[in-house]
Amino acid sequence: MKKNYLLSVFTILLIGSVSNVYAGWPIGKYRHIFTPSFTYYTSKNQWDQNGNKINGGNGSRFNAYSVGLYGGVGISRRADILASVNFTSQTSSIGGSRLPSVAGLGDATLGLSYNIAHWKYKRFLSVQGTVIAPLYTIKNTGNTLGYGVLGTEGKLMFAGELAGPSYFNAEAGFRHYFDEKGPNQIVASLTVGSALDKRKKHQLSADIGGISSYSTNRNLVAINPNLVYNGYYIKGSINYGYKFTNKFSIFGSGFTTLTGENAAQGSGFAVFAIFKF
Repeated sequence: MKKNYLLSVFTILLIGSVSNVYAGWPIGKYRHIFTPSFTYYTSKNQWDQNGNKINGGNGSRFNAYSVGLYGGVGISRRADILASVNFTSQTSSIGGSRLPSVAGLGDATLGLSYNIAHWKYKRFLSVQGTVIAPLYTIKNTGNTLGYGVLGTEGKLMFAGELAGPSYFNAEAGFRHYFDEKGPNQIVASLTVGSALDKRKKHQLSADIGGISSYSTNRNLVAINPNLVYNGYYIKGSINYGYKFTNKFSIFGSGFTTLTGENAAQGSGFAVFAIFKF
């Protein structure tokens, strides 16, 4: 196994999605990953139920700042335990009328990833199961940190080397929230990246991914990206990272929503510090 190369690649795969830092590359037995992050998101435009873009000229806007903590522990060469939690502060206004701001802990996640197959430790096929638990309660203010109900997610992941220093990570899964209105969601993403130098200190990657959501709740929620009941969105990002040591790296990511229905059109950035031990 190319141990140093695998660790470098796994680190960059962690930032393949701003809202989801899990990846299909095993952490490794007795190894640990700890990732604090900061994310900023803003939106004033939206796509309606027909996919037509609506500019936010009516004074509607959404802003969110989030600090997240992610941890991963390799309990064997094939199995990893993964957990995350975040604190978010967000403000929003509709038609020029500002809604009450909200701040607090968002959804916490606890998951188990298992590598079901590998090809000479160069490509890995893994499955992951995750429990999603809200650490907040929904108040009737029109502004909330999420769906506010317990959820689960199952995901299939395929990751590995492409050619030379390049790599990929592909994921597809299903997410269900335990409420009579759901929603049920299909999630997918694809990350492709490469080291830019022989010492693999500089990393560059791009990813595209999205959510398709269905619920009996037909209400249009256009500005808040945390609430997509009936609709979809596709998001893209560019990520750059620098490895200071084999145990410490910093990454930055810029992202934007490319298209959607019944969804917000927004953009933002994220910064991650990754510690391995």
